[in-house]
Amino acid sequence: MTADPKTSARFEELKARMEALKNAPPLEKARTFLSTYCAPNSTLADVEDQVRHALGFNSIPLYTGIEGLEAVLADTRLPSSTLVSLARDEAKRQELPATPVAARQYLEQVLGVLRKHLPKEPEVEGVAGFGVDDVYNLRDPAGKLERLRCIDMVGVGNESFAVLVPEHASEDKGPFTVYRYQAVPGQPFKYDRVTDAGLAAKVLKASRS
Repeated sequence: MTADPKTSARFEELKARMEALKNAPPLEKARTFLSTYCAPNSTLADVEDQVRHALGFNSIPLYTGIEGLEAVLADTRLPSSTLVSLARDEAKRQELPATPVAARQYLEQVLGVLRKHLPKEPEVEGVAGFGVDDVYNLRDPAGKLERLRCIDMVGVGNESFAVLVPEHASEDKGPFTVYRYQAVPGQPFKYDRVTDAGLAAKVLKASRS
């Protein structure tokens, strides 16, 4: 059974639109969400219904909507007239007073609807590269996922190591976990947990010196 070329073309077009939306500036993300989800709906309850419906098949415009609205509302350099335009023109809320205060209040209510229904995006497991003060989801020897914070990166011999502690643990008291890593340009980042107690002790000594 061959795929319908029209269906495939529509899918590719949708995929391209979603990629473009993910890479769009925050203001464009906010505009797109407001014109798509708020303009056709007369009340926040209707917006909420459409958001719930969209969660079932394509949540990308919702996540980009959150990103855009959060950035716009936090941007102190944004002209107040832009907020008014977003609420009255993009969201079609002509009944709102044409003031920045009324516009901000409405946009914050929309953001609240999105936050209510969208779970935080799942955090990635593993490491794409160690960095001091960064937190990673890594599995312990028993296979249990734990959050570890990198507190140092040192070289011992010709090898590189990262020293980590549980996310909220003391940098002085640990407990410490040591990872050997290898970063070669053009190749996938390689890392493995050090299980040799003697080697781990050498790394910790180098880290403290």
